[in-house]
Amino acid sequence: MGGILTKLVKCCRGAAAVEMALVAPVLLAALLGVADFGMVVNERIRLSSAARAGAQKAMTDPSDTTSIRQAVEAATEDMVSNRLAVTVSTQCSCGDGSAIVCGSTCADGNTRNYVTVQVDETYPTLFTYPGMGSSLTLSANATLRY
Repeated sequence: MGGILTKLVKCCRGAAAVEMALVAPVLLAALLGVADFGMVVNERIRLSSAARAGAQKAMTDPSDTTSIRQAVEAATEDMVSNRLAVTVSTQCSCGDGSAIVCGSTCADGNTRNYVTVQVDETYPTLFTYPGMGSSLTLSANATLRY
């Protein structure tokens, strides 16, 4: 009986399988976390592109929020549109950088008009992370002079 126990203790067969069984879940969790992070970064890039498309559309008519939202949604064709919030704002300033009410004139006659389109999205992550929950709020904005 003592000889069998000694052989079992000295035997290394199956050690690699046991080590793999212990390490594999940790590696898989890390891999899925990296993949989820990559998907969030990709979504943020697409959101930034959509904000630029909306700002370009807003340059023609900043008050037409319906067509600006449609331009944002067209740029994000496969995103879920009910997760998007589009905000359009205009700012005006003089050549010296001082802010003025849009429609006013500057002393030097050099009025600068800007439109900003902000796009926010509630993005669901693949997993619920401790301290973060199961979704992230991603934001992107684009400001253009018109």
